[in-house]
This record gives sequence, C-alpha cells and structure tokens, in this order.
Amino acid sequence: MPRYLAQAAYGQLDLLQRARPLDQVVNDPNVDLRTRMLLSAIPDIKAFGAAHGLDTRHNYDNYVELDSSAAVWFVGASDPVAFEPLQWCFPIAGCFAGLGWFDQDDAFAQRDELAAKGYDSFARPADAYSTGGWFHDPVVSSMLSDGDDAWQWLANVILHESTHATVFIPDEPDFNEGFAEFVGDHLADDWLVGRFGESSDEVANYRDDLAKRAARVSRELVAYKELEALYESDAPRAEKLAKKDAIIDALADELKLRERPNNATLIELRVYEAAGDGFTKVQAACGGSVAKMIAAAKKLKRSDFKEELQPDLRPVLAHLADLCR
Repeated sequence: MPRYLAQAAYGQLDLLQRARPLDQVVNDPNVDLRTRMLLSAIPDIKAFGAAHGLDTRHNYDNYVELDSSAAVWFVGASDPVAFEPLQWCFPIAGCFAGLGWFDQDDAFAQRDELAAKGYDSFARPADAYSTGGWFHDPVVSSMLSDGDDAWQWLANVILHESTHATVFIPDEPDFNEGFAEFVGDHLADDWLVGRFGESSDEVANYRDDLAKRAARVSRELVAYKELEALYESDAPRAEKLAKKDAIIDALADELKLRERPNNATLIELRVYEAAGDGFTKVQAACGGSVAKMIAAAKKLKRSDFKEELQPDLRPVLAHLADLCR
C-alpha cells in the first residue's frame, strides 16, 4: 500500500502545516463570530474529558479551515454474501476494516476498484478522524455543524476522538469504535448539562437525536440479522443475492435512505451487534461512572481479545466489567 501510505503522510503533513493555534483563531476578528464562539468552548470540553480520564493533552489545540466538507473519505469493503470485511494491515499500527483517504477522488477510485473485484464497497465522508495518538490532531472545520446542533456534536466528536487517543487496541476496530461511541455519547450529555442546564433545548435536542439514531440502528440491526441468517444458510448464491436485494430494498424504503446500503456499510453495525447492551452493563459494574470505565479500559491488552477484528465483544466486556469491580 505505498500509494495509500504516501497520501496519508502527505495529507497529515498538509493539515499540520495549515493549522493555526486555537487561541489565535478565536481572537481573529476576520474569522466569523460563530466559528470563534464554538472554538472557544474546546478547551473546556477537553478539560472536562481530561477530568474523566481522557488523554486530551496533545490534540485539538490547533484549527484548520478545510477546502472541503469532509476531513477524510472512509473506504470499506465486504464479501457480497457474507459479513466478512476486507482487512488492511500495517506494521505497528495493526489491522483495519477500512481506510481513510484525504482526497475524495482517491477514495472513489479505490471504492470502484474494489467493486470491480466483486466486493460490496463504499466511500463515505467523515467529519472527523483520529490518528489514535500518533500525531497531534487538529480541529477541522468539518467538525463544526452549520445547524442548531453545533454545540452538541462538537462536544461529542471531541470526546469521541479523545477516547480513541486514550484507549486503542490494535486490530480491534469494533471495540475501539464501540467504546469511543459510548464514552462520547455519555460524556457529551454530561458536558451539555453542565454548560446549558438539564432543561435546556441543547440537552433535549441532543437526547432526541440520540434516540432517533438508536431507533434507526435498531431497524438496521433487524435487516443485518436477517441477512446474516441468509448468508449462513445453504441457499444457492443466486438465491442469496436475490433475497439480499429484497431485504435491503425494504430497509432503504422504510428508513428513506438516500444511499442504498450494502454489506460493506451494514457491517459497521457490528459495533452495535458485537456489544449489544454490553457497555451499559460495564458502566453499571463501574458504579455508573464513565471515568471508572475509562480507567478500566486503559488496562485492556491485545491478548484479552481472542482474534483480530473480534466480532463478539461479550467476553471482553465481561472482563472489562471485572476490571471495574
């Protein structure tokens, strides 16, 4: 993957060179007031995360105004009749079920190459990303929503990505993403309550957004499990593909999805399927404390996982709960 590594290095270096110190941007009268107000909250969000055990020391001290609406473009692929993701492995960093491209055309080209080889593939924009502590990640303009939800999702993304910089298990993206999502969702709620108040519109709208996402994911998981059962059956390949199309068509129609799902996009549901309510149970074992969850997760090792890209997180989460007791 020399081409991929070269673009990753160039893209990261370009971001670092274009980054401006956060306080400089906040005090720049040529920057619009809304952006300055949002950026001015980041030190407080970072301090809140640090108070709960997140490593926020080296990230989000700088700001980059992007030329596009996405920080990177994420590409993934899967077998068309099995939830088996294509893996990319790198020395030291480990294995991943997807790649992030800084250039949209490069991402689309790889997506199309994978599709031509017979994979289900996708390329989607990502508002933010984390290098997992390898570099000093800047705040990028795509992390600032244009809507009324800007405060909510800025807090969420900073806390989510800071979790990746704090707890990162090589070769285990399902755990890494599931844990970061749980921590980001819960700590962002706590931060919003502290800043705006329990009865504020910001808190109410944030919780409403989370509830809507949970309902959508619940419906998607129904389709995921239907497809999983279909793929594990003895039906001929042609029959599997026909029934797969019917299941996905029904899902896309019911949720009014703009982009038609495929195995590569639905495989991201493994984050929810693998954990179920496992992280909630871990939180309960930690006395309801997210900070204790984070402290326990810092003790996890790669050897606590049975395999690369482990799909069933229940044994690991049971161990994580024990670390809290």
